[in-house]
Amino acid sequence: MKDKKYNTKLGIYEEDGAPKLRIWHKKQEGKKSARYLIKCGDCDQKLEIYYGDDVFLSIGGVNASKKEWRKILLPLLKIN
Repeated sequence: MKDKKYNTKLGIYEEDGAPKLRIWHKKQEGKKSARYLIKCGDCDQKLEIYYGDDVFLSIGGVNASKKEWRKILLPLLKIN
């Protein structure tokens, strides 16, 4: 299966004018978990999300169970 292509270019904007996130993915290597590196579309601020097969997820250095992250993030995605 071919990896998805994500935007990695600075200064790309959505139709509504919002900057498009820049995303990189690294597969698991040895003991290091797989991760997504997400950067702002118009500056160099970044967020790292580490994940694996287990029940934990680390977002921005904060470790919690996937269940806990769902409680917080899913309602935010449903906001209109």
